[in-house]
Amino acid sequence: MKNIEKQSPMFQQNKSTIAGKEQTSKPKLLVLVVLYKKTILESPTIKSLLSQHKDLFELELVIWDNSPERCPDDQIYELEQDFGKFQYRWSPENTWLSKLYNQVLSARTYDYALLLDQDTDIPPYYFDKLGDALFKFPKIALFLPLVLHEEKVVSPGSWVYFKGKHWKKIKTGILPAKNVLAITSGMVISAKVFFENQMKFDERLSLYGIDTGFMLNFSKFEKELYVLPIKFDHDTVLWSNPSADVMLIRFRNLKSTWPKILSDRPVARTLVYFYSMAVSFKLALKYQDLRFLK
Repeated sequence: MKNIEKQSPMFQQNKSTIAGKEQTSKPKLLVLVVLYKKTILESPTIKSLLSQHKDLFELELVIWDNSPERCPDDQIYELEQDFGKFQYRWSPENTWLSKLYNQVLSARTYDYALLLDQDTDIPPYYFDKLGDALFKFPKIALFLPLVLHEEKVVSPGSWVYFKGKHWKKIKTGILPAKNVLAITSGMVISAKVFFENQMKFDERLSLYGIDTGFMLNFSKFEKELYVLPIKFDHDTVLWSNPSADVMLIRFRNLKSTWPKILSDRPVARTLVYFYSMAVSFKLALKYQDLRFLK
C-alpha cells in the first residue's frame, strides 16, 4: 500500500459564540472516503464534499483507494489543495472494508469520524446541520443521515428478530439505539466509541454485514443515537435488480455473514438459517437457477 500524506500546522484556536455559548475550538472531523474503480473526479461523494462549509471543522480527509489502478497524480494534487490535512492511500489488493476502517480510525487525531463511500450525493448544507447537532448533543456518539435510493429510505432501518426492515415512516432526532440498523456510509461516529468503548469493526467480515454487526454491537455500549433531518441520495447496485450471477455472489456472501453477526444470538441464528433456506427457494424460482439451492 502506497500513501501520500500532507499535514499543515495545527489550526489556531478560535473563539466563537454559538447559541450564546463560547466554543474554544472547532471539532476535529476525520472524513474517510473509500474509492473502488472510480477516480477522485468520478466520485459524486468527493464532488459534493467540496461544496461543504469546510471551515466549520478542523478537517482531515483520507481517501482510501481500493482500485486496481492508482488515481492520477493531478487529481490527488488538486484535492490536496482544498484540505489542511490530507491523505491518499492506494491499496490495489482491495483491503477489506472492516480492516481499513479499523486501521484509519485507530489514529487518535479526531473527535468524530465521517465514513463515506464513493456514490453519495451530500446536500450542500450538511456540514452546517451536522455542526449544530454535534454542539447540541455532545453526549451522543453516533449521528446518522437519512439515506434514500429512488425516494425510498434504505437507512436507517429496524432490526426485527433476525433481519433488517425498512422504515415505513421517517424518524429523526434522538432515538433508542437498540434495534436500529444503518449503512456505514454517512455515519458520524464519536472517537469515544473506539477509544473508550474499545469497539472495532468485525474483521471476520469483508464487506457485507459490517454495518449490521457494528450497529448491533453499538447498542450494547450506547443507549441513544441521533438521526439528522438530512437526506442523502445514494446510487448503488445494492438495491438494484441484478443479474443471476451478481445476485448469487451477493446472496452467498450475505448468507456467510449471518452466523458471524449472530454468533452471540443462538435463537436468531436458528431463525436466520430457516429464513436463508426460504430465500434460496425464492431466488431459485425468480431466476430459474438451481445454483441458489446449493
